[in-house]
Amino acid sequence: TKPERYQYSFQQLAHNTHALLASHGIARATIMGHSMGGMLAMRYSLMYSDAVEQLVLVDPLGLEDWKAEGVPYATVATTYQAQLKTSFDSIKADQLRSYYHGQWKPEYDRWVAMLSGMYAGAGKERVAWNQALTSDMIYTQPVIYELGLLKSKTLLMIGGKDRTAPGANRAPAEIAARLGNYPELGRRAARAIPDATLVEFPELGHSPQVEAPEAFHRALL
Repeated sequence: TKPERYQYSFQQLAHNTHALLASHGIARATIMGHSMGGMLAMRYSLMYSDAVEQLVLVDPLGLEDWKAEGVPYATVATTYQAQLKTSFDSIKADQLRSYYHGQWKPEYDRWVAMLSGMYAGAGKERVAWNQALTSDMIYTQPVIYELGLLKSKTLLMIGGKDRTAPGANRAPAEIAARLGNYPELGRRAARAIPDATLVEFPELGHSPQVEAPEAFHRALL
Protein backbone atom coordinates (compact mmCIF):
# COMPACT_ATOMS: atom_id res chain seq x y z
CA THR A 1 0.00 0.00 0.00
CA LYS A 2 0.95 3.66 -0.35
CA PRO A 3 0.19 5.23 3.04
CA GLU A 4 -0.49 8.95 3.28
CA ARG A 5 1.60 9.18 6.44
CA TYR A 6 4.64 6.97 7.04
CA GLN A 7 8.12 7.32 8.48
CA TYR A 8 10.16 5.70 5.76
CA SER A 9 13.47 4.23 6.85
CA PHE A 10 15.45 1.23 5.72
CA GLN A 11 15.23 -0.06 9.28
CA GLN A 12 11.43 0.06 9.19
CA LEU A 13 11.28 -1.62 5.78
CA ALA A 14 13.71 -4.31 6.95
CA HIS A 15 11.49 -4.89 9.99
CA ASN A 16 8.46 -5.20 7.71
CA THR A 17 10.28 -7.74 5.53
CA HIS A 18 11.37 -9.77 8.53
CA ALA A 19 7.82 -9.79 9.89
CA LEU A 20 6.49 -10.93 6.51
CA LEU A 21 8.91 -13.84 6.38
CA ALA A 22 8.14 -14.77 9.99
CA SER A 23 4.42 -14.80 9.22
CA HIS A 24 5.14 -17.57 6.68
CA GLY A 25 7.35 -19.51 9.08
CA ILE A 26 10.58 -18.64 7.23
CA ALA A 27 13.38 -18.28 9.76
CA ARG A 28 16.29 -18.12 7.31
CA ALA A 29 16.42 -17.08 3.66
CA THR A 30 18.54 -15.86 0.79
CA ILE A 31 17.97 -12.12 0.60
CA MET A 32 18.31 -10.56 -2.84
CA GLY A 33 17.96 -6.88 -3.64
CA HIS A 34 18.34 -4.73 -6.76
CA SER A 35 18.93 -0.97 -6.87
CA MET A 36 17.12 0.60 -3.87
CA GLY A 37 16.25 -2.95 -2.85
CA GLY A 38 19.96 -3.55 -2.52
CA MET A 39 20.16 -0.87 0.16
CA LEU A 40 17.25 -2.55 1.92
CA ALA A 41 18.84 -6.01 1.60
CA MET A 42 22.05 -4.71 3.19
CA ARG A 43 20.13 -3.09 6.03
CA TYR A 44 18.16 -6.31 6.52
CA SER A 45 21.39 -8.31 6.73
CA LEU A 46 22.86 -5.84 9.21
CA MET A 47 19.79 -6.09 11.44
CA TYR A 48 18.99 -9.79 11.05
CA SER A 49 22.27 -11.51 10.16
CA ASP A 50 21.20 -14.79 11.75
CA ALA A 51 18.18 -14.88 9.43
CA VAL A 52 20.25 -14.49 6.25
CA GLU A 53 21.48 -17.61 4.47
CA GLN A 54 23.26 -15.47 1.90
CA LEU A 55 23.01 -11.95 0.53
CA VAL A 56 22.75 -11.13 -3.19
CA LEU A 57 23.17 -7.51 -4.27
CA VAL A 58 22.42 -6.52 -7.87
CA ASP A 59 23.70 -3.03 -8.74
CA PRO A 60 22.66 -1.78 -5.30
CA LEU A 61 22.29 1.89 -4.54
CA GLY A 62 24.16 3.18 -1.51
CA LEU A 63 27.69 2.29 -2.55
CA GLU A 64 28.52 5.98 -2.30
CA ASP A 65 27.23 8.79 -0.09
CA TRP A 66 25.80 11.36 -2.49
CA LYS A 67 25.43 14.12 0.07
CA ALA A 68 29.04 13.69 1.17
CA GLU A 69 30.09 13.75 -2.49
CA GLY A 70 28.44 17.14 -2.95
CA VAL A 71 24.94 16.43 -4.27
CA PRO A 72 22.71 19.24 -2.95
CA TYR A 73 19.73 18.32 -0.78
CA ALA A 74 16.25 18.53 -2.30
CA THR A 75 13.30 18.93 0.04
CA VAL A 76 10.48 16.41 0.01
CA ALA A 77 8.17 19.14 -1.32
CA THR A 78 10.52 19.86 -4.22
CA THR A 79 10.92 16.19 -5.05
CA TYR A 80 7.15 15.72 -4.89
CA GLN A 81 6.58 18.41 -7.49
CA ALA A 82 9.14 16.76 -9.76
CA GLN A 83 7.56 13.34 -9.23
CA LEU A 84 4.17 14.68 -10.31
CA LYS A 85 5.68 15.24 -13.77
CA THR A 86 6.72 11.60 -14.12
CA SER A 87 5.59 9.98 -17.36
CA PHE A 88 6.33 7.04 -19.63
CA ASP A 89 8.75 9.23 -21.60
CA SER A 90 10.61 10.55 -18.56
CA ILE A 91 11.04 7.07 -17.07
CA LYS A 92 12.20 5.68 -20.41
CA ALA A 93 14.73 8.49 -20.82
CA ASP A 94 16.14 7.82 -17.36
CA GLN A 95 16.35 4.08 -17.90
CA LEU A 96 17.86 4.51 -21.37
CA ARG A 97 20.68 6.49 -19.78
CA SER A 98 21.24 4.57 -16.53
CA TYR A 99 19.91 1.08 -17.12
CA TYR A 100 20.70 0.38 -20.76
CA HIS A 101 23.56 2.80 -21.63
CA GLY A 102 21.79 4.18 -24.68
CA GLN A 103 20.69 0.81 -26.13
CA TRP A 104 16.92 0.28 -26.07
CA LYS A 105 14.97 -2.86 -26.96
CA PRO A 106 11.18 -3.01 -27.42
CA GLU A 107 10.88 -5.63 -24.67
CA TYR A 108 11.98 -3.04 -22.12
CA ASP A 109 8.77 -1.06 -22.69
CA ARG A 110 6.76 -3.36 -20.40
CA TRP A 111 8.85 -2.34 -17.38
CA VAL A 112 8.43 1.35 -18.17
CA ALA A 113 4.68 0.86 -18.61
CA MET A 114 4.49 -0.85 -15.23
CA LEU A 115 6.15 2.08 -13.48
CA SER A 116 4.47 4.88 -15.42
CA GLY A 117 1.06 3.29 -14.95
CA MET A 118 1.19 4.15 -11.24
CA TYR A 119 1.32 7.84 -12.20
CA ALA A 120 -1.39 7.63 -14.85
CA GLY A 121 -4.60 7.14 -12.88
CA ALA A 122 -6.34 7.72 -9.60
CA GLY A 123 -3.91 7.83 -6.73
CA LYS A 124 -1.02 9.27 -8.73
CA GLU A 125 -0.54 12.06 -6.16
CA ARG A 126 -0.12 9.44 -3.42
CA VAL A 127 2.40 7.55 -5.55
CA ALA A 128 4.38 10.75 -6.19
CA TRP A 129 4.33 11.62 -2.48
CA ASN A 130 5.60 8.18 -1.45
CA GLN A 131 8.29 8.34 -4.12
CA ALA A 132 9.40 11.70 -2.72
CA LEU A 133 9.61 10.20 0.79
CA THR A 134 11.62 7.20 -0.37
CA SER A 135 13.94 9.43 -2.42
CA ASP A 136 14.64 11.39 0.76
CA MET A 137 15.32 8.09 2.55
CA ILE A 138 17.85 7.03 -0.09
CA TYR A 139 19.69 10.36 0.13
CA THR A 140 19.74 10.67 3.92
CA GLN A 141 20.37 7.05 5.01
CA PRO A 142 23.62 5.83 3.42
CA VAL A 143 24.77 2.30 4.14
CA ILE A 144 28.28 2.56 2.70
CA TYR A 145 29.88 3.18 6.10
CA GLU A 146 28.62 -0.16 7.42
CA LEU A 147 29.72 -2.49 4.63
CA GLY A 148 32.48 -3.87 6.84
CA LEU A 149 29.88 -4.96 9.39
CA LEU A 150 28.03 -7.29 7.02
CA LYS A 151 28.36 -10.86 8.31
CA SER A 152 26.50 -12.68 5.54
CA LYS A 153 28.12 -14.42 2.61
CA THR A 154 27.56 -11.89 -0.16
CA LEU A 155 27.32 -12.10 -3.94
CA LEU A 156 27.75 -8.65 -5.49
CA MET A 157 26.64 -8.38 -9.13
CA ILE A 158 27.63 -5.21 -10.98
CA GLY A 159 26.92 -3.90 -14.48
CA GLY A 160 30.06 -2.33 -15.88
CA LYS A 161 28.14 0.36 -17.76
CA ASP A 162 25.90 1.31 -14.85
CA ARG A 163 26.15 5.01 -14.01
CA THR A 164 23.16 5.37 -11.68
CA ALA A 165 23.53 8.23 -9.20
CA PRO A 166 20.30 9.61 -7.68
CA GLY A 167 20.43 13.39 -7.45
CA ALA A 168 23.38 13.78 -9.81
CA ASN A 169 21.20 16.07 -11.93
CA ARG A 170 21.24 18.52 -8.99
CA ALA A 171 25.01 18.49 -8.63
CA PRO A 172 27.57 20.70 -10.39
CA ALA A 173 28.85 19.13 -13.60
CA GLU A 174 32.30 18.33 -12.21
CA ILE A 175 30.73 16.43 -9.29
CA ALA A 176 28.08 14.67 -11.37
CA ALA A 177 30.75 13.40 -13.75
CA ARG A 178 32.44 11.29 -11.08
CA LEU A 179 29.29 9.81 -9.51
CA GLY A 180 27.83 6.39 -10.23
CA ASN A 181 31.04 4.74 -11.42
CA TYR A 182 29.76 1.25 -10.68
CA PRO A 183 32.84 -0.72 -11.76
CA GLU A 184 34.93 1.18 -9.20
CA LEU A 185 32.14 1.27 -6.61
CA GLY A 186 31.57 -2.47 -6.94
CA ARG A 187 35.25 -3.34 -6.53
CA ARG A 188 35.56 -1.02 -3.55
CA ALA A 189 32.47 -2.56 -1.93
CA ALA A 190 33.73 -6.10 -2.55
CA ARG A 191 36.93 -5.22 -0.71
CA ALA A 192 34.98 -3.73 2.20
CA ILE A 193 32.47 -6.57 2.67
CA PRO A 194 34.23 -9.36 4.63
CA ASP A 195 32.84 -12.37 2.73
CA ALA A 196 32.02 -11.02 -0.72
CA THR A 197 32.25 -12.43 -4.23
CA LEU A 198 32.13 -9.90 -7.05
CA VAL A 199 30.61 -10.74 -10.44
CA GLU A 200 31.02 -8.08 -13.11
CA PHE A 201 29.07 -7.76 -16.33
CA PRO A 202 31.29 -5.35 -18.30
CA GLU A 203 28.80 -4.73 -21.12
CA LEU A 204 25.63 -4.41 -19.02
CA GLY A 205 24.01 -1.57 -17.10
CA HIS A 206 21.91 -1.09 -13.98
CA SER A 207 19.49 -3.93 -14.65
CA PRO A 208 21.46 -6.96 -15.90
CA GLN A 209 18.63 -9.35 -15.05
CA VAL A 210 16.46 -7.61 -17.67
CA GLU A 211 19.14 -6.74 -20.20
CA ALA A 212 20.74 -10.20 -20.38
CA PRO A 213 18.69 -12.66 -18.31
CA GLU A 214 20.48 -15.80 -19.49
CA ALA A 215 23.93 -14.47 -18.60
CA PHE A 216 22.59 -13.09 -15.34
CA HIS A 217 21.03 -16.37 -14.26
CA ARG A 218 24.14 -18.36 -15.20
CA ALA A 219 26.18 -16.17 -12.91
CA LEU A 220 23.55 -16.20 -10.17
CA LEU A 221 22.76 -19.89 -10.06
